[in-house]
Amino acid sequence: MDQAKNSAYVSMQGVGHQYDPQAPLVVKDIDLDIHRHEFVAVVGPSGCGKSTLLRMVSGLLIPSQGEVSVFNRPVTEPRDDVGIVFQKANLLPWLTVRKNVLFPLKHKYGSYSASDEKRANELLEMAGLTQFADKMPDELSGGMQQRVGIVRALLLNPDILLMDEPFSALDALTREQIGFDLLKIWREHPKTVLFITHSISEAVLLSDRILVMSKRPGTVLDLIEVDLPRPRSSKTINSPRYAELTDLIRGYIYEPDVPA
Repeated sequence: MDQAKNSAYVSMQGVGHQYDPQAPLVVKDIDLDIHRHEFVAVVGPSGCGKSTLLRMVSGLLIPSQGEVSVFNRPVTEPRDDVGIVFQKANLLPWLTVRKNVLFPLKHKYGSYSASDEKRANELLEMAGLTQFADKMPDELSGGMQQRVGIVRALLLNPDILLMDEPFSALDALTREQIGFDLLKIWREHPKTVLFITHSISEAVLLSDRILVMSKRPGTVLDLIEVDLPRPRSSKTINSPRYAELTDLIRGYIYEPDVPA
């Protein structure tokens, strides 16, 4: 493995945060290194600070304790080489799908080029959205809208992709399908991914490693290697090892005082 692969693209060292000096910590003592093209999921009870971690990596929030760094530089503000996919696609209802994808360039630079449009079309094709490129957002299902949100985040070709419970509003079947869609996109356009989720099964299906957090103040209970072969498919879900990993994490979440 080369040096670039070994060096952490994202690093959290002794990270803690409180939103008010008089309030208790939301997260504390978080140490985590995420390497190039690694897919790391974060799971834990509601309110344990999962989204707080993502906001600190994104530069939208500065930690009260410790340091968050990206490419060995402290994070002090949002960066162009970090893409974010939120819980909702947040598409602009007056723009077509294609123009929604191109909007970050329009917003940042005031215009976009023919080559930008070509890349947008290529990404839409990869996501199976070509025939919907000229549709308005309200003509799309929730799953399709979320695919558009992912494509929009990929347009600037960020090295790091942060995903904050991006499938939480979807029904179970759509959620599972878009999980497989994400794996396909990630395989064809590798990114370093930090993925926040409440779904244990989703975390196991998608990830290389899973950070399991405690109840608030959120800290690290375990960092689990997901030793399932890639590429993953519906057969992965039926494998004994998949069941073992999901059961292990359930033990941390639902029986935190019982030794694993």
